[in-house]
Amino acid sequence: MKHIRFILPLAAVIATASCGSNDPVYPDGPPEWGGGGAGSDDGNAPDFDTDILPYQGQTATDADADIVGTDSDIFWEANKFENVVTVTYAGESATVETDCTDVVAHIHGAHVTLDMATNSASGVRINLRGSSPDGSLKIYGEKKTLLCLQGVELTSLSGPAINNQCKKRLFVALEAGTVNSLTDNASYADDHFYLNGNQPDDEDRKGCLFSEGNLIFSGSGSLLVAGRQKHAIASDGYMYVRPGVTIAVTEAAKNAIHIKGDKTDGTGITIAGGLIYTLTSSDAGKGLKTDWNVEIKGGTLDLNTTGGSVYDADENDTSSAAGIKADGDVTVSGGDVTVRSTGSGGKGINADGSVRITGGKTMVSTTGGKYVYNAALDLDASPKGVKADGDVIIDGGALAIMVTGVSDGSEGLESKADMTFNGGEVYVYAYDDAINAAKSITFNGGRVYAYAVNNDGIDSNGTMTFNGGLVIANGSQAPEEGFDCDRSEYMKVNGGTLIGIGGAAIAPSSAGKQNTVVYNGLRLTKDNYLSILDSSGKPVATYRLPRSLSGSLFFSSPELKASETYTVSTGGALDGASDSWNGWSEGGIWSGGSAAGTFTINGTVTTIGTSSGPGGGPGGGPGGGNPPNWGRP
Repeated sequence: MKHIRFILPLAAVIATASCGSNDPVYPDGPPEWGGGGAGSDDGNAPDFDTDILPYQGQTATDADADIVGTDSDIFWEANKFENVVTVTYAGESATVETDCTDVVAHIHGAHVTLDMATNSASGVRINLRGSSPDGSLKIYGEKKTLLCLQGVELTSLSGPAINNQCKKRLFVALEAGTVNSLTDNASYADDHFYLNGNQPDDEDRKGCLFSEGNLIFSGSGSLLVAGRQKHAIASDGYMYVRPGVTIAVTEAAKNAIHIKGDKTDGTGITIAGGLIYTLTSSDAGKGLKTDWNVEIKGGTLDLNTTGGSVYDADENDTSSAAGIKADGDVTVSGGDVTVRSTGSGGKGINADGSVRITGGKTMVSTTGGKYVYNAALDLDASPKGVKADGDVIIDGGALAIMVTGVSDGSEGLESKADMTFNGGEVYVYAYDDAINAAKSITFNGGRVYAYAVNNDGIDSNGTMTFNGGLVIANGSQAPEEGFDCDRSEYMKVNGGTLIGIGGAAIAPSSAGKQNTVVYNGLRLTKDNYLSILDSSGKPVATYRLPRSLSGSLFFSSPELKASETYTVSTGGALDGASDSWNGWSEGGIWSGGSAAGTFTINGTVTTIGTSSGPGGGPGGGPGGGNPPNWGRP
């Protein structure tokens, strides 16, 4: 499969620098700045590949990580399945073999129904093999069941290819080395058999592979699913995927994987490993959708959506396509996650609850613009990279977001509540605000890079607090800023290394514990290097400028000492940096360049010149600011 190829800003190689990389995401040094990315006319978007190719037979590579445990809810091996039923398909017919008299088989051509409910059959293992151009399997039961796919190819012309009407869990084991394929029809007819007088309306049939109970996938085989009527894989319970599993949804009329989830513990979709590929082309279609939580612990996910947004009359709101949509929380603690959306108003990751990233590598891109159903009624959908109605918390891992659709609201990382950075590495590029939160943004650690084509790099409509970490924010021309906070007194710098450039800048509160300089009236030239030099000419920090503008520099570092005079130098070269990341460098020897100005630290906040930022006074101070708008990002 083809993945997005991000060409991040130059980090490890600056001018004549020759330093080792300390970047855990790219241990050999990140790729050089490419420029000219799709959907951007400013020449600063990293190059990335938005092609979405059909599934090409890839398989999971982490089968060795599937260590069998004792939890009988997750590991079928911890249960006893001693009653074996073998279903073999051969064209338009099927045969059923079993020694278990509690299982009653009903066969209509190649459509097989196994009744394990009437006689309360338990401990049943079903082996499925062979192929049919019009066949299916339907299961009735009262106990958990093991379904082993041993090289089966089923196309059903009347309903789901596999339909589990048992509300107990269904273990689906993909036999090693096998490729299993399931396809349903664009329209459903009545099933060939209903138990105990059930009528068609009495039974759900929500997808090509449907289960009333939980779905637990294991094994090192492959499962290919095409859902032509509604969803490809659907469950009214939860879904768990073990390492080694390969699931490829090549077609979905609505959502690729649609899981209602378990209300008791909030479990929706858990990916512990494996490879998950989805291609969803329907409007408002989702790659992974659940009413509860999504947890990604490992594996490789390649989730693609090409559909646009629609108006939902029942909700009186718009609905967008999304790679991952959770009505609860989304947590990523491991794995390699790639999400791509090319339709209007598309979302990469969309959570009604919170989004938390503690590990793994997550890459998200959206390329579509804004969808407008009724502008007067504010019924529209803007593209977002990662959006949470609740909090966004970054504890670790790597997160790269690209939102290139040219429209207002095309934001990269958004929280309708609070956002906290505790660790990890974050790279966000967006047409509108790169990073935006409605209530607060707090930086405690990690590394964050934000680039906005047409707005603020990092914007909080409430408070903004810096306690640690490396934070780089690039805003566009005035009045936009690198760091934007509604009022100076709500922005506090206690620690960290901060670099913000934009057409304007706001000065933080003097109540902060770390010295900060806001230098206005600078002429900044793209690809030049800007270095802050102490009185001995030693670089405190150096930054390669990603854009040209006349504007402001916001800089704070533990290295800024009271009463010391510093020089802002541009156009020179740096050699021997001790550390570097996405255009920023620490240490080294600065040569050449010209002085753009000097400043002396005369307090917690030193302001040079006047900014045209929203704050009004020098440096965007409290003169003309507005109180936070707690309900609007």
